[in-house]
Amino acid sequence: MSAVSRSGLPRCRTAALLVVLAVLAGLLAGCSAPLPDEEQIRQRLDGMVDGLAERNARAVLAPLADDFSADTWNLDPRGARLLLEREMRAHQRLRARIHDFSAELHGDDRASAEFRVILTGGSGLIPERGRWYRVRTGWRREGSDWMMISASWEDVVGL
Repeated sequence: MSAVSRSGLPRCRTAALLVVLAVLAGLLAGCSAPLPDEEQIRQRLDGMVDGLAERNARAVLAPLADDFSADTWNLDPRGARLLLEREMRAHQRLRARIHDFSAELHGDDRASAEFRVILTGGSGLIPERGRWYRVRTGWRREGSDWMMISASWEDVVGL
């Protein structure tokens, strides 16, 4: 005699039904329309912010293209990694919050995004109470991903 679930179906059928529903939900999610490019770029930035909060340098650096260049401090991907690792070792609680995000597409495979960001949780370069920056970034589509190819930033005073 097989065990019966609350729905009146044998337990093995209930489990099979749940598996089928999960597979269908996954297939339907895969068929949904892709997010607009601007939203994909914002999601890449949000992943960087989340990575910083989780102290996951790999997640912070994941969107950087191999030819990334940060004009402000003349950083390449290696320099960006070393700076990030230094700051993460020196400060236990780094956080970022993005404000006033805007993105503009330049053809099918290029974009620029600008935003303000407040960085907190450090001392020195990144003060405990926070420092505001205005950031300009350049992006290139590589396959299905948007990769950051450039960045520049400046202190914003009086916000």
